Amino acid sequence: MTAKLLKGRRLARQLRRRIAAGLRSLEARTGQTATIAAVLVGDDQGALNYARAQSRASGNTGIGYQLVRLPGDCRMTDAMEAIDQLNLTAEITGIILLTPVPPHLNLTALQWRISPAKDLEGVSPGNMGHLLADTGEFFTPPTPAAAVALLDSLDLELSGRQAVVVGHSAIVGKPLAMRLLNRRCTVTIAHKHTRNLASLTTGADILCVAVGKPGLIVGDYVKKGAVVLDIGTTYVGKTVLGDCDPNSVGSKAGWLTPVPGGVGPLTTVMLMRNAWRALARQLGEAI
Repeated sequence: MTAKLLKGRRLARQLRRRIAAGLRSLEARTGQTATIAAVLVGDDQGALNYARAQSRASGNTGIGYQLVRLPGDCRMTDAMEAIDQLNLTAEITGIILLTPVPPHLNLTALQWRISPAKDLEGVSPGNMGHLLADTGEFFTPPTPAAAVALLDSLDLELSGRQAVVVGHSAIVGKPLAMRLLNRRCTVTIAHKHTRNLASLTTGADILCVAVGKPGLIVGDYVKKGAVVLDIGTTYVGKTVLGDCDPNSVGSKAGWLTPVPGGVGPLTTVMLMRNAWRALARQLGEAI
């Protein structure tokens, strides 16, 4: 492997310290602290594990964390009422809806029920609209925010770069493509219906892959010296695999995020940063 590994842990520690300091400053001036409410419907083990990780990260940055549990057989109206109550609770700074939700519930409708001012995952139409318009008044979903933070850590001039985003999900691919477009990259979005994928990826100065298909991207798909952000995560037993073949891609790329250890460590930190920003906006403070 000749590519330099673009790891997220050091940057995550730096950002965590900055967030904690910012929150302490806000509390000293206003007496207010941030609290995240995470809504869990049912008892999915993966969602519970994620909630525990979020709770630990919150504690490390001085943010409160409340897990709001609803029974797996609750009605749609009950879930909406629970979110409505959190929207109206002044002590709750931000809201997260843990996924998956039971199949009888409408996930999109529940996500859109969250007030844009408390939508820490940036999935509501209000936040997506502000992202599209590049107003600055939005919360970027944590994973795309983590990817852009890693790019910024390289101190690259992004304007004019050719960027290809493989994956078009509403929480990763689309918002990441929009963030790159807002930074004046020339952006192409590819997905599972794209034909001749390599013809697009080999022209990318910045290649971002978020599909969840191990080994999708190999060295022949990568431009020599490109920055490759592997955002895919697939669990095979206890092993986590990315979307890139690390050996062949690592022999062509200039920079490559490892999986695990690349984008992942920054994702939860970006959620905490959104909570800090939410509290500041609610208090009319600039950060």
